Amino acid sequence: MLETPAFFKYTRHGLQPHLVPEVAAEVDGLPQATRVQLEDFFDSDTPDCSRFEEGLHKFIALDAAEILMLDILDPTITVRTAKPANSYMAIGSEAGTKRLTPDLFAQLANSLKPDIVIPLADIVEEPLPSLTQGKRISKSVTRSAKWLDECTAALTYPAAVFAPVVGSHSLELRTMAAKALADRHDITGYAFNDVCLALPIEQKLDLVQHSLELLNATKPRYMLGASAPDAVLCAVLRGIDLFDSSYPYAVTEQGLASTYVLGSDDPAKPLPHSLDLWQDAMFADFGPLVDGCTCFTCRSHHRSYVHHLLKTKEMLATVLLQIHNMHWYQRFFDDIRCSLERGTLAADAAFFLQRYRCEEKPFSELDTLAAQMCSPTTKIQRKRHAEAQKP
Repeated sequence: MLETPAFFKYTRHGLQPHLVPEVAAEVDGLPQATRVQLEDFFDSDTPDCSRFEEGLHKFIALDAAEILMLDILDPTITVRTAKPANSYMAIGSEAGTKRLTPDLFAQLANSLKPDIVIPLADIVEEPLPSLTQGKRISKSVTRSAKWLDECTAALTYPAAVFAPVVGSHSLELRTMAAKALADRHDITGYAFNDVCLALPIEQKLDLVQHSLELLNATKPRYMLGASAPDAVLCAVLRGIDLFDSSYPYAVTEQGLASTYVLGSDDPAKPLPHSLDLWQDAMFADFGPLVDGCTCFTCRSHHRSYVHHLLKTKEMLATVLLQIHNMHWYQRFFDDIRCSLERGTLAADAAFFLQRYRCEEKPFSELDTLAAQMCSPTTKIQRKRHAEAQKP
């Protein structure tokens, strides 16, 4: 049973970033829900994990009671070079471009035995939506519908199917795609993936809400690319139930500790939503990351120590930060559910957005990944940071 709004724990290669299972256990209250993306396992034409007969739960040492969602693409990656064809979805990997067909996806799902699957969809990559022609979007809608039919027909394991809702920025095509899904009885929920659509979150949510109004309101709705706190609040108010936790990972990668709070204090006073542990001011600061926080990191360590770990490129820095940021994210979702029960979420969300000046400078997990000095465990991010500093 998953109480919504809720999030699925974001993973890479089947593990929460920076947290081995024993350390993840230190984070109290996390939902028993994990998402895994297939692209992490495409080191060959057929992922090796598919040969493990005991299923993906056991392959990645996940508790059998955990709700496991099998998706295909990493929501933190917005630029992709591999292009799809009518018969397959193209996935870029270190071993080259791999082809994922509906039959192969169903074969993997039947073997891996997840609780939820999100079938193939032709996601349109749009650096500038105005340049994307209707013909390309129309093709993606037709192709995604065809792949969904083929995937569901070949699935034999009784996993819940969350159907991708496509249509990009075309209201007409979103209408066509949503209507085709609305009356399907083989669909358990809906998945919205507009990560590659280069629009502000409110405009994305306008498009999502247009689709939602045509879909079955009793089925769960999952959205990728909306894991930042301000985006979560706006999305919940629009009717989204489920998210992923890539935002805490992005914050950790930059050496930041989350400090945002839903409710309380004066909205007229601008406040930072995170604490930068790279700052020199942290050198002699022996207080917890956040006063009053009950996470393992704040109970056991102080700002100066985490600052020292970052400066000396120790991996423990990101472990301690991820513990705090996941604890804080879970607390945020607890607060959202309490606000919903009180019937005050709209007012609390408006207060939050004003308090953190979200219109001027929105939270953004994807922008944050490249915004500051990078964590000691992310070579790609460090290289990107170094290139950004070149004159």
